[in-house]
Amino acid sequence: MYKKLFTYILIFIFSVSIVFGNSSENLKPEDIVNTSFLESQAHLDHININSYVVFNDKFITIDNANKICNDISGKLNMQEIEFEKENRDDFSQVIVNGTISEGIHGTVILQSSRLEDFKESSIVIDIIQTNKEYDLKELCDKIRDVLSNYGSVNLNINLIGYYDGLVDMKEIKGKIKNIFKKIDAEKIEGIESDELISITGYTSNIEKHIGYCGKKVNINIASRFNSYENRTYIWIGTPLIVLEY
Repeated sequence: MYKKLFTYILIFIFSVSIVFGNSSENLKPEDIVNTSFLESQAHLDHININSYVVFNDKFITIDNANKICNDISGKLNMQEIEFEKENRDDFSQVIVNGTISEGIHGTVILQSSRLEDFKESSIVIDIIQTNKEYDLKELCDKIRDVLSNYGSVNLNINLIGYYDGLVDMKEIKGKIKNIFKKIDAEKIEGIESDELISITGYTSNIEKHIGYCGKKVNINIASRFNSYENRTYIWIGTPLIVLEY
């Protein structure tokens, strides 16, 4: 699971660039995602916030990595903590798993590597919340506050919901269209089939966007039917969905 998580982060870091927009009425990304989710009228399954800081040209020893992870887990008030460590001459890693509060699980990952002419480190905080009642703003602000001590903070915010039973793709397309209209977003590109739909878009209401295939993107909505659970799932993420769907 951890290797997969970090792989997603690496793919995201190296495949897109984050830039700032010029809108005078920017909202925080969590506000836009939350508005989008409410517009979808889906039942909440869970929330995933994947945040990271990258250090270029810096190698962090296992001792320092351990101190940093202890500091972060303490500030997040993580309980029932489990540590995993790996240490080599050219690589150090500390993974901390724990419970932040009832229904909120946190994972902190610090990885650092070095080659002859290359050094890079990163800190990842991955939060999963399953509570039906949630305060997305409070959770995002807390993560920003903790990670800002180490560098520029990047957040990937994903709300995952569902509808009972099979929802026709035509109806799903209509829901996505309504969401885009609600947040004043334009469709950039999409993948559509009988089983899956994934639409990326851009709204100037979010300050940050990514350069993706030469275009501005900062909202992503996907949906598919899960026959095993008899549910139609919907993923709403900014700037992109970084979860498997």
